[in-house]
Amino acid sequence: AMSSGAQSATGIFGSYVEIFNGTSTIYKGENFSARPFFNGQSLGTYNTSNGTLLIGNSQINTFKNAGAGEDVSGGSLKYQVYKTSSGIGTFSTLNFSFQSNPTYTDLGGMSISGFGDQAWGNTNDINLLSLATSGNGQYSVAIYFTASTSLGERFSGSAASPFTATFTVIPEPTTWALLAGSLAITTIFRRRRRAV
Repeated sequence: AMSSGAQSATGIFGSYVEIFNGTSTIYKGENFSARPFFNGQSLGTYNTSNGTLLIGNSQINTFKNAGAGEDVSGGSLKYQVYKTSSGIGTFSTLNFSFQSNPTYTDLGGMSISGFGDQAWGNTNDINLLSLATSGNGQYSVAIYFTASTSLGERFSGSAASPFTATFTVIPEPTTWALLAGSLAITTIFRRRRRAV
């Protein structure tokens, strides 16, 4: 039974992803840190043969009213990469492990010290370019975060309203060279036929 002075409460109060593309940038899903928002970012232009675009770390800050017996038992990053013109599809899951009780510094650089606050995350890489399988063009990366709690699932973002950034895939330099070479040979043959 809950004491009359305690309120039941659980949730997420911060969410982050680290994007690595030769340099590391920490983006926030939501939180009070000075980090840039992930939503609306352009993550750059890449070719899939030698480009690097990874989610290198992901983390949530959760809260619980431990005095009322509430608990957080896990979390996850839900993610997907899709051709922007095709529309959103099915999310994959990267499960989070417990990382820290207070006091800790979160992925966004904030000092967290509230009673019942915890960090959950994963440091495994997600290779976003390997998921860009529909040819050249603009892709979207949609993400949201979940926390499993004794009061039910809690969210930062959602499947219906994810945090979304974009990137562009261009042909490999060798593809451009082959196309240019083919065009040059075709032009030479056409000129020779006209000359005859």
